[in-house]
Amino acid sequence: MFKPKAIYFEKNIENYELGKQLLEKYKEVPKVEIENHNNIEEMRNKQNSEFMDMKRNLIIGIRKTHKFVENHKTSDYLVPYTSSGCTAACMYCYLVCNYNKCAYLRLFVNREEMLEKIIKVANKSEKDLTFEIGSNSDLILENTITGKFQNFSKRSFNFSNQI
Repeated sequence: MFKPKAIYFEKNIENYELGKQLLEKYKEVPKVEIENHNNIEEMRNKQNSEFMDMKRNLIIGIRKTHKFVENHKTSDYLVPYTSSGCTAACMYCYLVCNYNKCAYLRLFVNREEMLEKIIKVANKSEKDLTFEIGSNSDLILENTITGKFQNFSKRSFNFSNQI
């Protein structure tokens, strides 16, 4: 099970239930308040040799951009969702090329806003849509930290304009 070395967090996560839960769950872990999960100066200035150590940190923030990218290979849209990055060091991963930008695990606490956008886009469509939510993150790892997909997987969604 992942135990972070340190937690970097945006102050406003405390306005979300998941943010409060994660701060409580990791109350013994050292914390650093940050302005923006996308621009952590301390991380960007580290040497590439510190890559593995950086991946031991957990970044908790609020996803501000909910832009979907059209994708006609495996889904209709690639959706930036509830996390990005991971804690592994797979040699084939594109994150290895972006060492200090965002290779570490980032969790986003505003899940309801993200799901609302998916539902809104789906309801406007005249056809059934497929949304790819796992291509830039490790949802299994995320679930071991948040436990939030246990309830999610039990829900059934029908996005064919019947919600």
